[in-house]
Amino acid sequence: MAMFVAAIAFLLELALIAAGLIYLGNPLNKDNKFRKLASFMLIIGAGLTMLCTLYFFAKYMGQGVFDQAVFLDMWVGLARI
Repeated sequence: MAMFVAAIAFLLELALIAAGLIYLGNPLNKDNKFRKLASFMLIIGAGLTMLCTLYFFAKYMGQGVFDQAVFLDMWVGLARI
């Protein structure tokens, strides 16, 4: 389950980077500095978020979270609420 969440987050970040690149390559952006700035911010923000996702993906893989279908500690914590 956690593996699917990480994969979905990674794919959404990849889609945001692609959208930023498409938006940057738009011919209407040549004279508009605000659109260029917005597309660069989209690309950089999605790239930094992707690095964060990859870091925690590797960290959780090292802890063995992805070895189980459901992370049991999460359900135990929810039962205490």
